[in-house]
Amino acid sequence: MVRYERKGFDMSILDFPSECIEPFIEHWGEPRAFWLRKPRPVGETILIARKRFPVPDSRENRKTIFLDVERAFGTGGHGTTEGCLLALEKFQRGEETVLDVGTGTGVLAIAAHRLGARHVTAVDIDGASCREARKNLAANGIATGIEVREGGIEQAEGPFDIIAANLRPLLLVGLMEVLVGKLHDRGVAILSGIMERELHPFLAFLEKHPLELLAQQRIRGWMTLVLRKKTRSAS
Repeated sequence: MVRYERKGFDMSILDFPSECIEPFIEHWGEPRAFWLRKPRPVGETILIARKRFPVPDSRENRKTIFLDVERAFGTGGHGTTEGCLLALEKFQRGEETVLDVGTGTGVLAIAAHRLGARHVTAVDIDGASCREARKNLAANGIATGIEVREGGIEQAEGPFDIIAANLRPLLLVGLMEVLVGKLHDRGVAILSGIMERELHPFLAFLEKHPLELLAQQRIRGWMTLVLRKKTRSAS
């Protein structure tokens, strides 16, 4: 077990390799390509499909996201990604500015665009992931409305209406002050990558920030949190 102590959060409960910066790419015992052999519906409106695979007529009314995945994280099959997609579907109303932190394949950025965001900024510290995200934008015929930047959250010029960050708690803790600062008042933060056993200490950490918990969802042992930034007068 690796012990971390940062900004008041006891990281000793986190049991993962120190080089890990994202949740597992695969389900336990399920290869990531398994479900990509056929389109995967998520929520009420989204469909994830592999590029060049046919989409059944019964799914044509869904907002389809085509992926051509090589190595980056984010196929929609992991509980964290699915939780973020469901949260975007529920809380987006259209015309928002959205920031996707740690974009990986770009699946969340593309979903936000499909759900009506006015503009999406997607950042990732991994250059290969940025290249893969741009390739997936092209696969979906998206030429404008999403900007992919290599680098961290500091590369994004806010403020934003919605910020999605699917990262492990170690990274979320380190980024939280900047993340909150880049949210509009009453903007929404979607945070995932938190294992169920890490939830309570992470919620305790969040109490130090001007955030109100709106919703939480558990999918296969992974938690997704939706929080709203309090107005200055309320905080």
